[in-house]
Amino acid sequence: MALRLRISRSFISELVTRVDLVDLIGSYLTLKKAGKNYLALCPFHSEKTASFTISPDKQMYYCFGCGAHGNAVGFLMNYAKLEFVEAVQQLAAHQGIAVVYEEGGDFVEQPRYDELYAILERVNRHYQQQLRGSSRAIAYLKQRGLTGQIAEEFGVGYAPPGWNNLTTLLNTQEQLVHGIQAGLIKEDHGRYYDRFRDRILFPIHDLHGRVIAFGGRALSAENQPKYLNSPETPLFKKGQELYGLHRVRQLQAQTRIIIVEGYLDVVALAQYDIRNVVATLGTATTKVNLTRLFRHATEITFCFDGDEAGRKAAWKALEAVLPLLQSGQQVSFLLLPEGQDPDTLVRAEGTQGFNARLQTAKPLSDFLFETLQRQVNMSSLEGQTHLVEKLARPLLQKMTPGLYKDALQNRLAELTPLVSLADLEKSARLKPGRMTSRQTRSLRDYSPAYQAIVYLLDKPYLSRLVQPAREKFGHPSQADLNLLVEVLELIEEKPHLTPGALLEHWRGTEQESLINQLGNQEVLLNESEIEKEFEGIIQHFQQELKEQRIDFLIHKTDLSAEEKQELQELTSPTTGGTRL
Repeated sequence: MALRLRISRSFISELVTRVDLVDLIGSYLTLKKAGKNYLALCPFHSEKTASFTISPDKQMYYCFGCGAHGNAVGFLMNYAKLEFVEAVQQLAAHQGIAVVYEEGGDFVEQPRYDELYAILERVNRHYQQQLRGSSRAIAYLKQRGLTGQIAEEFGVGYAPPGWNNLTTLLNTQEQLVHGIQAGLIKEDHGRYYDRFRDRILFPIHDLHGRVIAFGGRALSAENQPKYLNSPETPLFKKGQELYGLHRVRQLQAQTRIIIVEGYLDVVALAQYDIRNVVATLGTATTKVNLTRLFRHATEITFCFDGDEAGRKAAWKALEAVLPLLQSGQQVSFLLLPEGQDPDTLVRAEGTQGFNARLQTAKPLSDFLFETLQRQVNMSSLEGQTHLVEKLARPLLQKMTPGLYKDALQNRLAELTPLVSLADLEKSARLKPGRMTSRQTRSLRDYSPAYQAIVYLLDKPYLSRLVQPAREKFGHPSQADLNLLVEVLELIEEKPHLTPGALLEHWRGTEQESLINQLGNQEVLLNESEIEKEFEGIIQHFQQELKEQRIDFLIHKTDLSAEEKQELQELTSPTTGGTRL
């Protein structure tokens, strides 16, 4: 069977460069020319005055109302609710070109997994048939309050006791191999046996509704572990999938999605007509999970058990979601009474009772600061210092600049006056980059390196002033300066790409949200002013690097002849000046 391959990153960059974003978005929305840009009513939030802007120069869009932003791929993902691969394929079809896949740098054909999908669907039907014939399994579902109708709707099945039920069903060598590859059959020293035995089974689907794995709940206490999922396979990656998401995707106009911890919770809530629910699959909530969910709703509520394990899961979810939050998105947390889970609670309180509890979910800001305050003594200066320096600041630093981050910092300032010290430090870091009154306040909030990136993405030709970037800057330890060098190198390598295409380089990385914000930052300077600002920032960094090198050489013992010559040149008033 073919190995899993990915779409060539170079192909994606070239594809985005080919696409005219104005034409693409214009095929979905009514556009109006406004200066050098185009305006439209935003498709991602309700508005009466157009604030959705498309830049033909940058090949990027940005909404000043809700903060939605991106390039051609991002627009199709968010507007048409497509996954990344689907959006790329649709763009390629629109341009009349074939998608290029890669493995080890060589371009190859797209792999196919038809045999695995077919085996999984066949086994799924087999498990459902086994459930209908097992009074013991049916009794368990009834005891859990599940009806036959909801079990059929979710394709619930049953793997009976026995080691060789599937190996008998899949009775050819080829089918056996596919069963192993799909995670249904295990092999141990040439012996083959069923992975799932005496378990209620819940089929796990991809976004297209295809079965890709199973989750099993043991019927007897002796059968451990209690919950068992399929292993990772070419079709199933636990950290990327959410149980029930393919169903939520089909719902109309959902603003909120609820995340729970188990597939039984999803099925139980659906029986009470609460269907905007998904479950994680044995892992903490991941960035991939959250990015997918925000594509389908603007609010996410984490609904976990109120015990220690549930609180830990909620905190991990908060840490995962903080760097992703954008304007218009909301996150809340509902921790249930200890000993209760969504399944038991909805059976006890019904739809109305559970929905009433959802209305009491804590906003992220409340959950964040209440959790942090419980860890310190807020009546002491030491406790407040620990809260700011060790607990709150590392979390807030991971967030991208914006109104929500500012609001959280203001909330922290209400808790302790020590935050004003951090504000002073922030102001000090911004001094090297001279600002003019014509620049926007939000641009002024960025560090000098990030400001330089804003200028580069607005005027990519500026990179010629500092080529080669790696030779000029080396490998800086500061995250912002290192990102600046990455941008410079990428423009050096691919000078013909539009800013919108350049941004594809960071898709799926920790810097993706930040680099998108920088790319959509409005610059209220003319071309000569931008060049002057950019040169000033670069000169500042080069002067810093020069001083660091001088300090290193002065404190080094036993300088070589070359190093002595270098130190003399660096400290000479005639040759040590900073040059671009």
